[in-house]
Amino acid sequence: MARYRKPRILFVNDEASIRLTLPRVLAKFFDVTSAGTLEDALTEIQSEQFDVLLSDLNLPQSNAGFTVIEAMRKAQPHCINFILTGYPADESFQRANGHEVAHYFTKPVEIEEMVKTMKKKLYARDSSLAG
Repeated sequence: MARYRKPRILFVNDEASIRLTLPRVLAKFFDVTSAGTLEDALTEIQSEQFDVLLSDLNLPQSNAGFTVIEAMRKAQPHCINFILTGYPADESFQRANGHEVAHYFTKPVEIEEMVKTMKKKLYARDSSLAG
């Protein structure tokens, strides 16, 4: 019987306090890799395989999360991309749709709800890939 493997998640956020707390919670459900800068995130994308990307929108560069998502889509097209932001704007929300972002989470985020949404999207992806 195949051993269950936790889905791998790349969590990108420039706020140290969030990088210390959120991955601990996510680690119950995912194999978590954290990156604190755009450069670190791009390095991880090139060197590791991920099932999920959860990126802050502003890193601290405005809308840098879209740069991370672009890189992930090119390198790992099956990865499911999510955005987390404390500053939702209509413009970035519309841009997220254009970048095939699976969901747009707004801080403060309800962790259980976020995990449930991610797992649902992963299940849908895995079902369609197994198809």
